[in-house]
Amino acid sequence: MKDDILNICQVSLSRDIPIIKSNYNNFSKIYENLKFYIICQSKDVSLFKKKLPNTNIYILNEEEILSFDKFKKIFLELSKDINYKVEFEERLSWYYQQMLKISFVIDFVEKKKDKIVIWDADTVILRKIKFFNNGSSNSFGTLFEFHKAYYATVRKIFGTLPSYFISSLIQFIPISIEDVEILKERFRNYNNRNFTRISEWISNIIFNSIFQEHEIYNGSMFSEYETIGLSNIIGNKKIQSPIFALRFGLDGILTETQKIISKFLGVYHVTYEHAHPQENSKGMLERKQSWIGFLKIIIKDSIKFYLRYLKHLFLHLKTH
Repeated sequence: MKDDILNICQVSLSRDIPIIKSNYNNFSKIYENLKFYIICQSKDVSLFKKKLPNTNIYILNEEEILSFDKFKKIFLELSKDINYKVEFEERLSWYYQQMLKISFVIDFVEKKKDKIVIWDADTVILRKIKFFNNGSSNSFGTLFEFHKAYYATVRKIFGTLPSYFISSLIQFIPISIEDVEILKERFRNYNNRNFTRISEWISNIIFNSIFQEHEIYNGSMFSEYETIGLSNIIGNKKIQSPIFALRFGLDGILTETQKIISKFLGVYHVTYEHAHPQENSKGMLERKQSWIGFLKIIIKDSIKFYLRYLKHLFLHLKTH
């Protein structure tokens, strides 16, 4: 087992290259031995290689995993009987990138016999995170998210949910060799058909679980983070560690001083949702975060986080 290498997987569009560069620089300051695997559109492979020429950053063509056209074909075959086909197809690319992540990490761990971390392309690390402990992944969670539709889909696939858990939507997730074996076994119990490619298998699982469970359109009905996260903690008595991060309400890039304050208050990473159709998000990568906005966010989120953290500890002890 290669305990000295930290492998990072990201699925990205070219718009996120500035954030990826910033995140890579921060990772390089915190961790010694890194390998980044960035999956992008075929038309952007050359651009990514030009903008990210580092020898330990590997640029991968998404079509080598599964083309979007093939993914869409699978969707069209499996969605004949649903009444929200048109609405779902409008967000097909969002589900596509989730399939790419799951398929890549399963294939990577099987071939490399090594662990890996999925990390969102719009997120920048600020503090060191201990992703693994002696080869086993550590469990993390957020106290600011809880979307029930995701858990209904996971229950359809796995047949069960833990008695108590918090959301795994933390913009990253560590995956060990054991995690992948357990995840594959759970997937096989749900869908044991033989497919030529892992990506076709995962695509079928995503679509079938959603269409079988949800009669009404909900926009977001599957999460790769919740699926992997819950697979890791089902039947596991260890507590999820809540991660304090900044995401909601930001309207610009944090200044160096704001980063120092954030790290001092326990913030592990910051997410810049610059492609989100909110007024604050438009053009946020071209401006600094306002101080008034920053102070409002950091004070409010700090109070919420630590109060909810106490509640989380109580509920975990109560249910275990």
